[in-house]
Amino acid sequence: MAVGSPARLVTVTINGQQYTVPEGMTILEACRMVGIEVPNLCYQPLLRPWGSCRICTVEILGRRGGLVESCAAQVRDGMEIATDSPACEEARRFVLQMYLIDHALDCPTCDKSGECYLQDNTYYHNVYANPYRRPKIAGPYKHLSDLIDYKWERCIICSRCTRVCDEVIGVTAIEVLNRGLEAEIGPAYGMDLRDTTCTSCGMCIAVCPVGALTDRKFAHHPWELDATETICGLCDVGCTLNVEHNRGLVRRVTHLWERGVNYGYTCVRGKWGYEQVQHPDRLETAAVRQGDELVAVPLDEALDLVAERLRRYQGDRFAALASPDNTNEENYLLQLFTRAVMGTNNIDRLMTRSQAQADRALLDSFGLPVSTNSVQEMFTDSACALVVGPSIGDKAPVASYWLYWSRNYRETKTVVISRDDYPLCHRAEVWIRPPEGAEAAVVNAMARVILDEGLARPVVDSPDFQVWVAALRDYAPERVAAATGVPVEKIRRAAVLYATGGRGGQAEPGAEGYPPSVIYHTLAHQDGNVYAAAIALNNLALLTGNVGRPGAGVIAFRGPANAQGALDMGCHPAFLPGYRPVSDREARRQLEAAWLPRWSATVVDGFEPLRALPATPGSSLEQMIEAIEAGQIKAMYVAGSSHEFAPPIEPRLLAALEKLEFLVVEDCFPSALTERAHVVLPAAMFTEKDGTFTNADRTVQRVRLAIDPPGDARPSWWLIQEIARRLGYQLAFSHPSLVLQEVTHLTPIYRGIIFPRLERGPLTWPVRGLAGPAEGAVRLGATVPGGGWAIWMEQAFGGVESALQFDDGLSRERVRFVIAEQATRTDEER
Repeated sequence: MAVGSPARLVTVTINGQQYTVPEGMTILEACRMVGIEVPNLCYQPLLRPWGSCRICTVEILGRRGGLVESCAAQVRDGMEIATDSPACEEARRFVLQMYLIDHALDCPTCDKSGECYLQDNTYYHNVYANPYRRPKIAGPYKHLSDLIDYKWERCIICSRCTRVCDEVIGVTAIEVLNRGLEAEIGPAYGMDLRDTTCTSCGMCIAVCPVGALTDRKFAHHPWELDATETICGLCDVGCTLNVEHNRGLVRRVTHLWERGVNYGYTCVRGKWGYEQVQHPDRLETAAVRQGDELVAVPLDEALDLVAERLRRYQGDRFAALASPDNTNEENYLLQLFTRAVMGTNNIDRLMTRSQAQADRALLDSFGLPVSTNSVQEMFTDSACALVVGPSIGDKAPVASYWLYWSRNYRETKTVVISRDDYPLCHRAEVWIRPPEGAEAAVVNAMARVILDEGLARPVVDSPDFQVWVAALRDYAPERVAAATGVPVEKIRRAAVLYATGGRGGQAEPGAEGYPPSVIYHTLAHQDGNVYAAAIALNNLALLTGNVGRPGAGVIAFRGPANAQGALDMGCHPAFLPGYRPVSDREARRQLEAAWLPRWSATVVDGFEPLRALPATPGSSLEQMIEAIEAGQIKAMYVAGSSHEFAPPIEPRLLAALEKLEFLVVEDCFPSALTERAHVVLPAAMFTEKDGTFTNADRTVQRVRLAIDPPGDARPSWWLIQEIARRLGYQLAFSHPSLVLQEVTHLTPIYRGIIFPRLERGPLTWPVRGLAGPAEGAVRLGATVPGGGWAIWMEQAFGGVESALQFDDGLSRERVRFVIAEQATRTDEER
């Protein structure tokens, strides 16, 4: 494994043993790096050193030695450190005794008992008596909101909660009120947290080392619970969650620090989204339409009916819509069923028109409907971020955390183009608030400024680039400013900051050009002409050379947890798994060899085994609606996921579904889809199944079963296999891991991604094969998460860079500048 260090290495001696660590790292982090645990209360990964608790005291030996706070003191070459000397132990015991003077001794009833840092340190340092005593001061619980309680006498004023709220979440909803003995944590002026900028992420509870801030929905002790590490299924950031459960119910979600793409941090969906999983309205039984009503029936009876009715619709009379909330394995099996069993390429995803436009923009610009870079590069490479669309704090909350973090610790510059008013807008160097539908015009005006200022570094210089440049003549910044009401100075400053990686117009480019700038956009979450705005952003990245290198690119957050994975698996009318065109004869031949031998030798009630896969593209979602209205599509299988955070269903689709002869809906909640279904199959949710998700930046992660689904609800991979078996097609995967093995074998972009490898951590495709060398890099020093005092393991098991390069994922022949017809005119000209 390669080790990259942007900082000079120094040699230190810790407890008599020599170690080599990066210069500038704190003593605490150096100890953690080499596996030595130093007690602490106020230290929190990714937050700046605080030094208030004094529990992390260590002793520096030598003439200039003494006791220091290890979380704030930096290592020096030749330094000798003792973490467990008598002086350290005595100092820590004294500090603990000071804390325990006023700290409540209600451990048996405290929610934090069993995982309390103060309790653990008191036991570890053998503090069994306290000579410093006075009567305890007790107070009632303060209800800061409907989710969070505060108990004053347990609080040690470590400020972890206020720091995480400010430095990572970016909202500063709580602060230390008053001073001295009267100090407490709360929102200003005694407000309810719901009336502040609080996002209800619960991170203040998560980082509290004692039981001062508690979850009002939790009423157990940790030793009563089992824990399962899994991935959140409620947005496409792909956060790792620690789901704690017992007796078949999720009791809470906790945090695995420095694990996963979120490093343990979560949002309101990750913290309390489990309530959707065990909501009383969950579908628990299958149902069949009898007249105007849906009547509950046994699951086997419903599956028999589905198979019996689908026999009549083999070919292009059938279509399927995959759920972008289902796992990769489930979506792979649904597209396999559609192509190899029903004999049609009429497969797409259940999505909004805006989501489809965002996908199409990526495909048209880069040749693949994927984000080009990793969110993790905000920790190491990105020097400027252009954030466009509805509030990223609402649509992709944890991704927004890294924007705040990088501003604080890496001095990353930020430009926001959004009609929403949210905290990042007020921290950004430039906030542009365009009128509805004017995002494309503003971005094109920025491109015109970049060209006029000589800051362009186009990735490709092709005929389409020259045509696009000519089209920008209509986008003089003054003209766009007059049409949109956006000050021309903001347009110019935003353009220069993005083009120069945040340096500004006076800075000269280095040997490798300007530092990289990244684009985050949430355009898929708004209505209107999303395609034009998304294309304009893609063109801007290509114009400035911000494609094909770390820290740059375009990252599109589309909403559902596995929106990217559904595309990767071939839930697209024109693509087989891995984005191979359905017209690709060699790709079809390979899949036919794997898929078609599964047919039974005998014909089941006239349902014919396929001899070849369909070679012509099928119908997209929009085309399916037209085909239903024209009577060409008569039956459909729709995999829905109608939880609280799911995007709305297109009214045109709902109207069209009523015209079908037969509609099967797999869903987890009663919905507008189930109201129109002839058969409803109850589906499992993300904590109730195994598999993998691929998040917005192509990172594949392991989803694990924590609790069983309610009633007859089953994971989609099981339902699809049962229907296929009844139609004479033998799908016999006993576990999703076997499905992923087939995906890995048949899908080039997923080569090397298997369950055992994912147990070690996430992998961003494309990765090297299993026989390839592990060339991950451990980065040390100032340009890693945690600033100058942490370590970051980059693709330790993948052996690849997370940015799509032009030789492994992108093709210069397919990358192009695109003119969206709607984007070439200002609102005034429309």
